Amino acid sequence: MKKNLIFILALILLINASLVKAVSDENVITRRSEKAAEIQEIRTERKENRQEKREEVKENIEAKRSEIAENHANRLEKRFTAYSTRLSNIIIRFQERLAKLKSEGKSVSSIETELQAAKAKLESAKSKGVEAIAAFRAIDPTSIADQKAALMAARDLANSARKLFEEAHTSLKSALKSLKVISKPALPAASAAVNNSL
Repeated sequence: MKKNLIFILALILLINASLVKAVSDENVITRRSEKAAEIQEIRTERKENRQEKREEVKENIEAKRSEIAENHANRLEKRFTAYSTRLSNIIIRFQERLAKLKSEGKSVSSIETELQAAKAKLESAKSKGVEAIAAFRAIDPTSIADQKAALMAARDLANSARKLFEEAHTSLKSALKSLKVISKPALPAASAAVNNSL
């Protein structure tokens, strides 16, 4: 009887184990398909989030570049205005000095031509500076590729304006050297030697 009881219990356990196993296989299959759907949903959500973040970063970069270009335009405007004002004031003082020398009867025609050349370079530098500032302010914030080309063009304009301001300054310096020669008479050799010894 004990043997029969053990045999029956073993048989019941085997049947129950196979039933439980069959039920768990069905559960695993349904859970796997549910998990696969959840995983796919999470992947699509993450993909959408990444795409949104990329677009947001792109917009931030474009906005930052536009802001940088605007700030650069403001700095250039201040710098070119300062150059222009300073050189214009020097030219005005220079002209007053030339008028005084002319009234004293000295020949200043060569210096006047140098001064006119400096004025012309200053005017062209002013116009190039205005073009460069306008180019920096006109940069379109919508596309990075277009911004890069526009920034390079605006930078080239700013560099050419800066070089023209430098050329105007150089012309003024050479005219000033000529003016110094005309305005101060040469010292006699003896007095120059005395001045050098002191």
